[in-house]
Amino acid sequence: MRKNIALMLMASAFALTVGAQGNYTVSGSLKNAEGKKAYLFVGSGENTTSDSTTVQNGTFSFSGTMDCPFSAARVVVGSLTDYNNACIWELALQPTSFSIAADCSNPGDATVRGGVVQDELNAMNEELNVFVLPLRKLGEEMSGGASRDSIQKLMEPYQKMYAEYSENFYKQRTKSFYATRYLMMHMSRMSYDELKAAWDALDPNVQKYGDSADEIAKELAVLAKVRPGSPAPDFTATDINGKQFTMSSLRGKVVIIDFWASWCGPCRKSNPHMRELYAKFHDRGLDFVFVSDDDTNPDKWRKAVEQDQLIGDGYHHVLRGLKWDRSKGVRGIDHTNDISAKYAIHFLPTKYLIDRNGNIVCKIGEESEEQLNAEIERLLAQ
Repeated sequence: MRKNIALMLMASAFALTVGAQGNYTVSGSLKNAEGKKAYLFVGSGENTTSDSTTVQNGTFSFSGTMDCPFSAARVVVGSLTDYNNACIWELALQPTSFSIAADCSNPGDATVRGGVVQDELNAMNEELNVFVLPLRKLGEEMSGGASRDSIQKLMEPYQKMYAEYSENFYKQRTKSFYATRYLMMHMSRMSYDELKAAWDALDPNVQKYGDSADEIAKELAVLAKVRPGSPAPDFTATDINGKQFTMSSLRGKVVIIDFWASWCGPCRKSNPHMRELYAKFHDRGLDFVFVSDDDTNPDKWRKAVEQDQLIGDGYHHVLRGLKWDRSKGVRGIDHTNDISAKYAIHFLPTKYLIDRNGNIVCKIGEESEEQLNAEIERLLAQ
């Protein structure tokens, strides 16, 4: 299998430089799908485009033009709101012809054929099945009422295999359009320098056209702005008292920006330590900005602030500002006023320490909160 993958990667690398634009067709021959809607989704995230048709006489067909050598795509037959009642197949779309032969009563046993990158994708999926299929089965058992703790323990070795596979993939298969998919899976836990090094190791065409490449480029751009020594991204938002608050108004103070939520257990456990820091350092020039991920339920936000006693001069509370119309999926996400997006926040709680000049000193995770006291002492003494 590994030899086959290597040969496919060589073919894929060749395909990076030829056939960069042209026409594609996607045809399907399906059983048990008569009259159902068929959808073709091309791209990922906010850049996804779509087309639709109806399965007639057991067949469907799509066609179009590409101006690039590759795009991630998927075909969905059936309901878009209930994927349990839909057939879904992934395509490595290129300017060539694709065919799907399947029975919608057993969509996993399909034959998908197309270009050289589709061959790579098919082989990759065979490798993934070693641990993905057991994980899926265990997940179904958990949904069926099996003990979460016992199932989670059984999942751990397969999850470890998945993590190792995905990390090795983006590090070793740098000419694969799918290297970016696996790099994106890891990037939320990577520093700017780590992500930049992994990104720079990829083939330039993979950086440009790879699956999820745009998301990685965006992440790098944000991380570059929140590195130690960089000015803390400014923002203005309506605070918990209905007044306008601007981050840069706290210049001259040492500030902890705390990204949290009322529903986040570790965040709530962290708040007593924040109160201790407030009691010890506020009078010497330490303020707190709490950015809550409670936009959909501000009442719970207000209640949590009161319950955790995060009230008084020097506490500043705002919502993150994310707007999401879930009925529109990823297209319904509006990050225009999203404070968390400005700071590359993927996990709660996450905190940043800001000096008197408004520059970022460091990022603080759960594991490093105890180091805060010494660092705050140093900054306040300056």
